[in-house]
Amino acid sequence: MAKIISYKGKRLPIIEGFVIYPLNNALIIRAKSGFTAEGLQNNPKYDLCKKNASEFGAVSRMGKLIRLGLREVLPKQNKLAVVNAFTKKIHSLLVYDRLHEKGKRTVAGALTTKEGKKALIGYDFNPDSSFVVSFAMDDKQLILQVKHAADATLKRIGIRLLVLDLNLETNEGALHLGQWHFERPKTLALCYDMPEVPKPIGSLFYLLEVQAIKETTSSFIFEEDVNKGIVFLDLVV
Repeated sequence: MAKIISYKGKRLPIIEGFVIYPLNNALIIRAKSGFTAEGLQNNPKYDLCKKNASEFGAVSRMGKLIRLGLREVLPKQNKLAVVNAFTKKIHSLLVYDRLHEKGKRTVAGALTTKEGKKALIGYDFNPDSSFVVSFAMDDKQLILQVKHAADATLKRIGIRLLVLDLNLETNEGALHLGQWHFERPKTLALCYDMPEVPKPIGSLFYLLEVQAIKETTSSFIFEEDVNKGIVFLDLVV
């Protein structure tokens, strides 16, 4: 860094490879430095940055693919929180992908491992959910306990089982919805059958949808979906 004492003309001089700017009544000249698009492509010190950017882009695309598959059931009132929380979650799964080197790791690769799948089990796609879910899966049957963290006196809940059939290579998929069960939290049925997927086209994501219910004299009414739970139960790759 140096000072310019004088120069000709009314405009600041332009010197390739340097920047000039005023500071404390003086003109300062210094060499250009820092992050540039050219440096990102060619400078070895940015290799880690490129690898992280590549993986994050792939994670974001995978997260969008899964969210689109679940768009029918995800809460509508806190979309940004749903996106950010899920992106963070699946990005954390990359450490379990042992099939690819850093920079090329994928969520799909992580989910082929026992550890990667286990890390996702129990995840609630709604970070604002008020439900606490305990469960076990046994031969496509769900054994379940549900509590509402904000209201221990809740009298009714709606339970629905879902299967997202998703081909992670072609991006094709379909969401299979079970029937609603309207239950009292303290007297849930012992187990529930998952919806059948006759001809799967990809990986099967098993999920639970749970929502608070208002009971009237003649019907059941769903409460606001911002507190609903969409819980990941199991995965068959």
